[in-house]
Amino acid sequence: MINTTDYISSLKAWNLDDLVDHVMNTHHAYLKANYPLIHQLIDKLIAQEPTNETAQKINELFTHFTDDLARHLIKEEEILFPYFKRLGQMKDKDSFEPASFGSLPKPIEMMENEHDDSHTQFEQIKTITNNFTPDDGASPVTHSLYYKLKEFDADMDIHHELENEILFVKAAEIEKEVGV
Repeated sequence: MINTTDYISSLKAWNLDDLVDHVMNTHHAYLKANYPLIHQLIDKLIAQEPTNETAQKINELFTHFTDDLARHLIKEEEILFPYFKRLGQMKDKDSFEPASFGSLPKPIEMMENEHDDSHTQFEQIKTITNNFTPDDGASPVTHSLYYKLKEFDADMDIHHELENEILFVKAAEIEKEVGV
């Protein structure tokens, strides 16, 4: 298992442009590739066990979660991250064009609040799955689903820490230097 403290620490030295690429190519790509797989496992479990109330609740919670996640990723990838890349590639402070949304404090606060909300949503899934622990005699599909949910949750924790503690901080510092 990866030592997340070392991983996060190593990224502190990266420039903003490379951090944006890393978040998108590593963590956003992981989320986009894996949430459809988790939906498929949920659907398969419900097809096998149509009266499984836990599976029904997981489906409801995860569907709501991924709907929110999709909107969140779009905001980051289409609005914030292009601005971060411009900040990271800035050569001349005098010719720097501010973002259409103004300065970063409010959008960053909104993204961090959405991160908190997603953790709250995933905590509900953790609770009803007994921290992703299948019951004795659970089906192979349940085991696979819980494994993927646990893996997904772990990546999301690292991803949010990276964004909140390094990426957003670095972007806000550069923006402040520019005087936006």
